[in-house]
Amino acid sequence: MDSHDLDNIDLFGDLSAEDQLELNQMNKRRQAEAHKLHNEKATPDSLEFQRRWYLWSASQTTPDRLTLKNHEPINYGQAFTPSQCQEILQSTYNFVGTKGWSHQRHGAFPTRDVPVSVLSVSTMVYERLKALLFPKLEEHTGIEAKFWTFRDLFIVGYHEDHQRMLGLHTDGCLASLTLLLNDPAEFQGGGTFFEKFDMLVNQTPGDAWVHDANLRHSGIEITQGTRVIMVGFMDTVGGITEEYSVLTKESI
Repeated sequence: MDSHDLDNIDLFGDLSAEDQLELNQMNKRRQAEAHKLHNEKATPDSLEFQRRWYLWSASQTTPDRLTLKNHEPINYGQAFTPSQCQEILQSTYNFVGTKGWSHQRHGAFPTRDVPVSVLSVSTMVYERLKALLFPKLEEHTGIEAKFWTFRDLFIVGYHEDHQRMLGLHTDGCLASLTLLLNDPAEFQGGGTFFEKFDMLVNQTPGDAWVHDANLRHSGIEITQGTRVIMVGFMDTVGGITEEYSVLTKESI
C-alpha cells in the first residue's frame, strides 16, 4: 500500500493489521520529514509547511509558542446564544422525529448522532462556527484560517436508555470541537474527560471547546436524562493525509 491508497481507508472504521502497520510507518516518516522541514528553508505561507510545523510542535518540551499540540483543551468562547442552542435542538428533534438517529456513521466509535448538514439551521451553524473558530485555530496551530474546513460536524444525543458514554479515543483529523447544547439540569453525570491532563470539562451551553484531535478523550457516562452535544472534526482543505495518527479502539 503506498501513500495514495490512504484515500481508500476509512479512518473511522476497523483497520486491518497490515493497514495499521503501514499507517504507523507513514506517521513515523512524516514526523521525520516535519523535523527536516523545520531545519530547511521552506515557504512559511504554504499549507504543507504550516501543517508540518504544527505536527512538529508536539515534540517541543519547552515550546516558545502555544499550540493545541502542547496545551490542554481551550474554551474558544460562546459560539451560540441560549436561544440559538434551543433553535439547534428543536431542528435536531424535528429531524430525528421523522428520520431517527444514525448509529453507523463512525465505525470504530459509533455515536447516536445526526449530521448538522441535514438540519434546517445548518447555514447559521456553519457560518457562526467558521467565524469564531478558524481565526483562533490559526493562532493556536500556525495554520492560516483560510486553510481550515469541517471534515464532519454532527449532533450527538446521549440518553439514559440508549448511548450513555463514549470510551477513550482520538479523532481522525487535526482539531476537534465539543459544544454542549442543552441545559445541564436535564442530565446527571456526563462531561468530556481528557486523559493526558486528568481534566474533566463540564460545559456551559453554547461554549466551544477545542483540542488537538490526537489528545485522548472520552464522553463520561450520564446516569440520568439526556445530554446533547455538537462535535466537529476540523481539518485543512484537501482532507486527511498520511501524517495523521489513526483511531485506535480502546474501550466503549
